[in-house]
Amino acid sequence: VTQKMAAPDAAANLAAPGLVSPSSLMLIAANVVPLLGAVFWQWDMGLIMLLYWAESAVIGFFNLCKIMVIGKWMGLGLALFFLAHFGGFMAVHFLFLYTLFLQNGQGAAANASLPEVATLFVGLWPALLALFVSHGFSFFYNFMGRGEYHQRSLKEQMSAPYSRIIFMHMVIIFGGALSMAVGATAPVIIGVVLLKTGFDLRAHIKTHDQVTGREAPEK
Repeated sequence: VTQKMAAPDAAANLAAPGLVSPSSLMLIAANVVPLLGAVFWQWDMGLIMLLYWAESAVIGFFNLCKIMVIGKWMGLGLALFFLAHFGGFMAVHFLFLYTLFLQNGQGAAANASLPEVATLFVGLWPALLALFVSHGFSFFYNFMGRGEYHQRSLKEQMSAPYSRIIFMHMVIIFGGALSMAVGATAPVIIGVVLLKTGFDLRAHIKTHDQVTGREAPEK
C-alpha cells in the first residue's frame, strides 16, 4: 500500500508542462513541419486538413494505450468500446472532409478518389511522423513519466480526446471555409496552421495541468 501511494505523491510534485517544457517544445516542432509543407512543398488546404484528420487518429491510438494502462485487463472492454465509438467519429469526420475539401476542393486533392486520397498520405509522411513522435513523447514523458495515469480514471480518459479534437477541428474548418471564400492562398493556409498550433499548445498545457497535484482516483 505504501508503494502504491508513493508514486502518485511523487508525480504530483512534478511541475505541469509549460510553454518551454520538453513535451510542449516537441509539439511546437511537430507543427512546424506542416508549416514547412505549406511554404516549401505546396501543400494545399485539402492536404493540411487530411493531415490533421490523421493526427486525430494518432491521438485516438495513444488514448487507447492510456485506457489500457489505467484499467489493465479490466480496461480491455472499455478500450474496444472507445475504438468503435471513436472509429465512427473518425469515419463521419473523414466523409465531411472528403466531400468538402478533397473531392470538390481545389489543389492537389481536387476530385480525388478514395484510393488516390490514400496515396496522399505517402507525401505527408514527414509531418505524420513528426506528429506521431510528438504525441508518443508526451505519452511517455507526461502520462507515464509524470505518473498522470495515477490521477486519471477510466471514465475521464474515455472522453479525454474528444474536446481537444472537436475544438481543434472547429478552428481548422473555419480556416478551411475562409480559404474557400477568399482563395486557398499560402498566407491563409499558414495562418490556419499557426492558429491550430496555438490552440493545440494551449489545450496540451491545460490538459496536463488539470491532473497535476490530484489525488489518485479510487479503484
